[in-house]
Amino acid sequence: MVREALNQDFNRINEIGLLIKDNFSTVYKIDEAVKNDYTHIYVYEEDNKVLGFIHIEDHFEITDVINIAVDKDSQGKGIGKKLLQYVIDNTKAEKLMLEVKENNIPAIKLYESMGFKQIHMRPNYYEGNINALIMERSI
Repeated sequence: MVREALNQDFNRINEIGLLIKDNFSTVYKIDEAVKNDYTHIYVYEEDNKVLGFIHIEDHFEITDVINIAVDKDSQGKGIGKKLLQYVIDNTKAEKLMLEVKENNIPAIKLYESMGFKQIHMRPNYYEGNINALIMERSI
């Protein structure tokens, strides 16, 4: 089930966030971010355990997907897709945008299967000279 994140979810979100960045909690400060009216974090929960989350920011006609992550043991089970679909179904924005490492093929395939198209590339954006792909989906 997808639901809005609660304060008691923040430790688990930060734990899963380590899959994205080794200093995730310092960089994203989830507990502070949710105080902004435009920031929303949703979690996927099963058997009272948070298995994944999506972090978005609403900016008028555009919703930016800041982070999406699924617990390593739960990847490949459609949880990321459910989280993204929840945002698609519930946003008031005209477009969703996100950024992904060009070598993150599973994520790119997921995004493309859900109607995202690459609109730009940031060369050598990530450490190791990895390009960032900017993707967009109209609602």
